[in-house]
Amino acid sequence: MRKTRPFGSPRQRVRNSAVYGHQRFTLLFQLGASAVLLILALIVLNSLHLWRTYHQALARSQTNTANLTQALTQHASDTFVQAEATLEELAEMIHQQGMDPDKWPVLHRLFKEKTQGLQQIDAISLYDARGRMLVTAADNLPSVNDFSDRDYFRYHRDHPDLTIHIGQVIRSRMTQELILPLSRRLDNSDGSFAGVLLESVMISHFRNFYTKFVISDDSTLMMLLNNGTVLYRHPYNEKAIGTTIADSPLYKDNIRQNQSGTVNSALANDPQSMVYSYEHLKQFPVIITSGVSMDQALADWRHDAISHAVMTLIFVLMISLVCLLLMRQVRARMRIELELIHAQQELRKLNRSLEKLARSDGLTGLYNRRHFDLVFKNEFNRAIELRRPLGLILLDIDFFKQYNDIYGHVAGDECLRLIGNTLRALPLRQRDLAARYGGEEFIVLLPETDKTGALAVAGRIQDKIGQLEIQHRGSPVGSISASIGIYVGLPFSEVDTPSKLVVRVDAALYEAKRLGRNRICEA
Repeated sequence: MRKTRPFGSPRQRVRNSAVYGHQRFTLLFQLGASAVLLILALIVLNSLHLWRTYHQALARSQTNTANLTQALTQHASDTFVQAEATLEELAEMIHQQGMDPDKWPVLHRLFKEKTQGLQQIDAISLYDARGRMLVTAADNLPSVNDFSDRDYFRYHRDHPDLTIHIGQVIRSRMTQELILPLSRRLDNSDGSFAGVLLESVMISHFRNFYTKFVISDDSTLMMLLNNGTVLYRHPYNEKAIGTTIADSPLYKDNIRQNQSGTVNSALANDPQSMVYSYEHLKQFPVIITSGVSMDQALADWRHDAISHAVMTLIFVLMISLVCLLLMRQVRARMRIELELIHAQQELRKLNRSLEKLARSDGLTGLYNRRHFDLVFKNEFNRAIELRRPLGLILLDIDFFKQYNDIYGHVAGDECLRLIGNTLRALPLRQRDLAARYGGEEFIVLLPETDKTGALAVAGRIQDKIGQLEIQHRGSPVGSISASIGIYVGLPFSEVDTPSKLVVRVDAALYEAKRLGRNRICEA
């Protein structure tokens, strides 16, 4: 029997093997090079995106702090202009009528009338050249009537100018309130020192105004004298009043040299860099600053950066895996196609999982703020089309920082999970949405809901949280409670906007906190 010979000669088989090997090498090289170029392109594009969004986030934060500073500057300027006008009016009257004792009853009535007409004024007082109080808005003079030791009195006694003087914050000897003294020198007809006219602005006036703004825990609002002395600081800290930031880089390198600006700097006692905006008042020796930490300014950007980094890593791994499979299975084209289809299916599944994770809060199981913002925008547009109201409920767990300090962060996380479970268990409608808004804040969106309906839902939330009976030694009520703000907007009225709805419900929440917490307030 004749033996069968292999197809082709040995030389042909070697040549075919060489051609096949060359083709395989070329294909593997092309696959490898394509994978490397794709990964590099992906990394470069994501790096450019993160670089651009980083500067955008920083610019937004700078714009926000600048706008906030401008609003606070206008408020301070209006307060001081009003005070200056009052002092000038009274000084002119005193100059014409004199300071004789027979004029004191008339001045007393006038001082009292001016004080009652201006809510920010604690008192208006007149002192003679020896520092004795002659007239004040109060019904009685102080028992110890010697104010010659006050800085504002010594300043006017030693300085002949008749302009308004803004002194350092002091405590009133009559009301024990912290006050900002605004004073003016009074002269005799011969130009000699006759006394001082004082208008006391309550620090609580600025405190009440500043608390209306949405400020994170690591943000800072300050009102300073031109020499860097702190007149007021928010969040409120009485110990900070009267201190100075004159040695800080913020003051030395920026505030002292420029009329206004926005910079990244730090205070002397706080090494953390912050985004600060500052502005000098044009008519008065006062500076307004507002600052937000870089962590807060870049919080959203970091979240976006982490998401993009994770996605980039996943894509790099997927590309590398696919390329490896292709290089190993270059002869089995059909199998490669099946593996690619499988990889694409896994990629779509992974994208769906990532999309779900991007919409949910990992701790509470509620929707996160990103998803809420998207739904809120859609429901706002729908409310305009349907001409229906749109309700918002914003709640904040009372004394949650103290709870974390007492029981620990693990217990704090468990508390947040229980609150999240409570909100998820509410009998809400299909389009209603409960989300974790940030930290210990939660928000509920109620489309086509009037004020009565929103109050009913808020009441159920407060009752359910109370029924949890989570012990809290740091709370006056002994257990976990919540402050709740409500606002029902009318988007079709062309007055409300999405941002205004959030600002107003936030203002209602802050009002609930201001009134003592564990209550519901409506805007």
